[in-house]
Amino acid sequence: MARFRSLRWRLTFLYLGLLAVLLLAGGIAQYFAAREVLFRSNADVLVSEYNAVFTAFKRQNASRPATVVRALILSQTFSDELRSRRTSAAILGPNGGLIASTPATLATSPDVPTLTIQDYRTAALSKPKAYYMATAADGSTSLVVLNVIRNGTKAIALAQLSIPTDDIDRTLSLDRQVAVIGSLSVLLLALLLSPLIVGRALRPLKQMSDTAGKLAAGDYKQRVTVPRSSDEIGTLAVAFNQMAAGIDQAFEVRRQSEEQMRHFVADASHELRTPLTSIAGYIDVLGRREVVDPETLQTSLAAMQQESARMTRLVNDLLTLTRFESGRAPSRQPVVLDQFVGQALDELSLRDKGAVESRDLQPGVTVRADPEALKQVVTNLAQNALKYAPGAEQHWSVFQADGRAAIRLQDTGPGISRQDLPHIFERFYRGEKARDRSTGGSGLGLAIAKSIVEAHQGTIEASSEPGQGATFTAWLPLAA
Repeated sequence: MARFRSLRWRLTFLYLGLLAVLLLAGGIAQYFAAREVLFRSNADVLVSEYNAVFTAFKRQNASRPATVVRALILSQTFSDELRSRRTSAAILGPNGGLIASTPATLATSPDVPTLTIQDYRTAALSKPKAYYMATAADGSTSLVVLNVIRNGTKAIALAQLSIPTDDIDRTLSLDRQVAVIGSLSVLLLALLLSPLIVGRALRPLKQMSDTAGKLAAGDYKQRVTVPRSSDEIGTLAVAFNQMAAGIDQAFEVRRQSEEQMRHFVADASHELRTPLTSIAGYIDVLGRREVVDPETLQTSLAAMQQESARMTRLVNDLLTLTRFESGRAPSRQPVVLDQFVGQALDELSLRDKGAVESRDLQPGVTVRADPEALKQVVTNLAQNALKYAPGAEQHWSVFQADGRAAIRLQDTGPGISRQDLPHIFERFYRGEKARDRSTGGSGLGLAIAKSIVEAHQGTIEASSEPGQGATFTAWLPLAA
């Protein structure tokens, strides 16, 4: 029973019901149309018979005076001439009074069909109807045709011809049987074919249902086949695939966010473990001694303060990195790069830290950026060069090319090895020459610079050959 409550069978039964109503309405309309055609065609035959007999009768009596001819027409003689094997005839006065009547040769009753007095009077005064129906006492019906007999323009009598409707009724009965058998055959054929046709039309919906179940089970790569037809189901299939793609993208973003969070927690735990272990070690050493000399106490406190400051920098760097990797758009304002980079380098005082600095800053290059974030990019690049190429020359340049602005740092240090170069922008990555945490830093400086530049719809790249220094270039969109 549940099967027949499905959309497929509901549409099938709806279609069959509509088809049955249409067939019934069509059959009724066809029956009455055929009935009218049969009655009118037989009425026309009776009129033609009357005209032929009337014309022949007048021609036969053409030599007689007109009064004699009129008398003959209004007599039993003319009535007898009008009747035939199945046609009964009668001559009636304008008021419906019977003058003469002759039953059909094959008639079983001597009486001829009669209409109402009003029908006769109306026919004499105006044009008669195409045909009339008369019902006898035994329930049999006859088709009746009235013809007005005139003397000039005056109606002097009515000639009635009638035939039984038995043959017409048999024809109509046969027509009804054919219509019923045909309609039932059509309905049976429709019952057999409709489930197949409707099922084929609803196949994309079944596929959508199955795909939706797989999506609900977690398979977000599932899609439906879009039909070639551009109908409502095709539009629905396109919309369904767009929805599935949106769900897939949303869960992918969620997965990446969760993955970033796991990385953040893992990286933070890993990097914080060393300073925390150092601090715990110093505390344990101080706790084991009953008397701590001032020099040891000061050394331990200084070391713990150094490790604490390192943890603070690490946490701040992690928070900065996470903020820019979250996709949150930075606040922007026009920044003139030559002035901005020059001021940032002045504040860093690279010469005081042993670097040989030179500048080639093209004036007027403007971008839209967050000044504080962009300053951190310059600072991180400079500190990275100081760390890995101490005492080397740093050449800073600002220029524009291919519709983009660039901040470039070139140093003359030892360069970056080929195995390290692809990984230098990864978080917590340290080159082979900086594995020692005391000199290698947290490994977040270049990762933060990359995140900041990408948050401004830019890119950052590095190139190097061992022994020939390194070049870092941050590309940013020019201000509109």
